[in-house]
Amino acid sequence: MAEVDLVASDIAYDKDRIEVMVGQPLKINLQNEGALEHDFSIMEVPHTGEVHAEEMHEESDHDMSHMEMDPEVHVASPIGSSHSVEFTPSEAGEYEFFCTVEGHKDAGMVGTLVVKDS
Repeated sequence: MAEVDLVASDIAYDKDRIEVMVGQPLKINLQNEGALEHDFSIMEVPHTGEVHAEEMHEESDHDMSHMEMDPEVHVASPIGSSHSVEFTPSEAGEYEFFCTVEGHKDAGMVGTLVVKDS
């Protein structure tokens, strides 16, 4: 399994590119070091099996009501916490990841998941 630590601050990720191979299980550990809530989301990415996100145990007011549809891959991290999501990409390509908190994507909180053929 590939494991990537991704740090969210205000308003950016510490990585704007993540590379994995087709069929390689991926675990994203989202650590929120910002003063605002952040998340990691991919709207559509072909994958095998289920997407497993670590459940939030803290109180959260994470609101995605402004989204037209739910992302296929999503994990939120309240201020000062770390949560993870696991999935296995099944098709090569480039897939945008971003923070769904309103205004964060527009402010540049985006990146690219690059899935390469083996």
